[in-house]
Order: sequence, then C-alpha cells, then structure tokens
Amino acid sequence: MQLFLFGLALVFYYTLHSILANNKVKAFLMERWVSKRVYRLFFNFMAIGSLVGIFFFYKIIESQLLFEVGWLKMIGGGLVIIGLVLSIFALMQYNLSEFLGLQQYTHVTTPATVKLKIAGFNSFVRHPLYFSMLIILWGFFLFQPTDLVLIVAVVSSIYIYVGTRLEEEKLVDEFGEAYFKYQKEVKMLLPFLF
Repeated sequence: MQLFLFGLALVFYYTLHSILANNKVKAFLMERWVSKRVYRLFFNFMAIGSLVGIFFFYKIIESQLLFEVGWLKMIGGGLVIIGLVLSIFALMQYNLSEFLGLQQYTHVTTPATVKLKIAGFNSFVRHPLYFSMLIILWGFFLFQPTDLVLIVAVVSSIYIYVGTRLEEEKLVDEFGEAYFKYQKEVKMLLPFLF
C-alpha cells in the first residue's frame, strides 16, 4: 500500500509541475496572484518544496530488493556518474540565472529568447537534461534494484516522456518552422533513436 501511495504522490508531483509550467496557467496566475517577476522563483520553490516532501516519503518506505547482481550494480553506478556529468553539460547550455528565476526577479521582465539553441549537446538530442535524467534514473535502479526505486524510475520516465511532449508544444509555438526543422534533424530524448 505504501508503494502505491508513493507512486500516486509522484504522479501528483509531476502533474503539479506540468500544470504550473503550462503557459495558460502561468498567464492566469500572473494576472491574479503571482507577479511575472517572481513566477519562476515561485515555480522553483513549489517544485523543490514538493520534492522534499516526496524525498521524506521515500525515506520512510521499506523496500524489497528485486535482484542482486554485482556487475549490474557497477554498471548502474557508472551510469549514474555518466548521467550526472551529462546533466552538468546540459545545464551549462542554459542561462542558469533565468532557469532559477533570478534574472526575472532582478530585471522585472521575462527575458526574450533570441535564438533556438541547437549546438553542443543539443545537436545530439533535443532535451539533453531529460536524457541525462533517464540515464541517472535507470542507472540508480541497476545500482539499487528495489521495488521502490523501480517505481521512481518507471513513473519518472513516463513523466519525462509526457513532460517532454508538452515542452515540445511550447517550443513549436515559440520557434515555429525552425523548431519543426530541428525536430526532423535531432531525436527528442534518446540520441539517434527517439
């Protein structure tokens, strides 16, 4: 029962994350309750605060080991390290001040995106941060193959796919034909595959 409730909590977390990232919801909230200047900070605060709650829930659940294979554990650990390194490279392509909401807070307006970024890591996969997260998730499952970690990996992977599709819609609206061309040339989540 705890595993089921934890899975539901993850689904709720990801659903809230997607709702708050939706452009129509953002516009609605910015008109009535949260200023444009602090929306990204509010979004990150909600995401991190909710994630802390999920983490504490995760820590109190007893989990069962599904299998134990030494060499898979080593591969899993290696994948986690590779995923973390790739996520650092992915984050380096973002304006972190904007990503965190600090730029919007200090400059009052939302910075306009000038150009679609298709160089570097983005030339191999359209969503390198999500790709890195998939590597980390499944690497961690191989490192610690419990029923609980499997739930995290499966639910998070489904969300990454759904969230990426939602993000793609926003990017098409923002960049138009340039993004359609990019979609044809570069895979969405898995380099050279998907």
